[in-house]
Amino acid sequence: MAKLVGGPLGSYRGKAGGTIGSSWKGIAVVKSMPLSVANPKTVAQTAQREKFAACIAAARLLLSDLITTYWNPFAKRMSGINAFVKQNIDCFAVGGLSVPADFYAARGILMGALNLNITASASQHTIFIEFADNSGTGDALGTDEARILLYNETKGIWHFFNSGDTRMTGESRGLGDYYEEDDVLHCYFFFTRADYSKISDSEYKEVVAGE
Repeated sequence: MAKLVGGPLGSYRGKAGGTIGSSWKGIAVVKSMPLSVANPKTVAQTAQREKFAACIAAARLLLSDLITTYWNPFAKRMSGINAFVKQNIDCFAVGGLSVPADFYAARGILMGALNLNITASASQHTIFIEFADNSGTGDALGTDEARILLYNETKGIWHFFNSGDTRMTGESRGLGDYYEEDDVLHCYFFFTRADYSKISDSEYKEVVAGE
């Protein structure tokens, strides 16, 4: 903000538009703003930019299936994609997801899963999820629906699915041919209300696909 010196018709100090007002040897002068600023590429700055780029790349892939539905409605004073990046940026590096255990597919206040167990069969193209029916505990309802996000570290592929199973079923299955035997899968499981008014924090499990 520029500060007027000597009234409305006087000189000014500070920024105004594309100029800077100042004084040189008692003389009021106006300088144009520089066309560019210094952009030092320190190690820390480069690492942060790489994390941001990798996180944004993942967010764009997940925007339609995950972020629009499970982040946008719950983000406060920012977009869902910004909330996703703010939460997860430190989980990424230049090669992609680098700290999978700290990543969240969803953040919310709904009661999460109890006794979660996940296995994968490459020959059957199936992710099998087991959990205890904890309906009635806290705000958990038997009609809460299961969701899972998978990141295949071996192939660098994200996959989100909605099986349609509920908390009361105690299990959920996902089908797909996006992994092979011995692929490393990072799995993020969460519940959502049937009307999408609440979601739980995602719970993380690492799985190596079996035969």
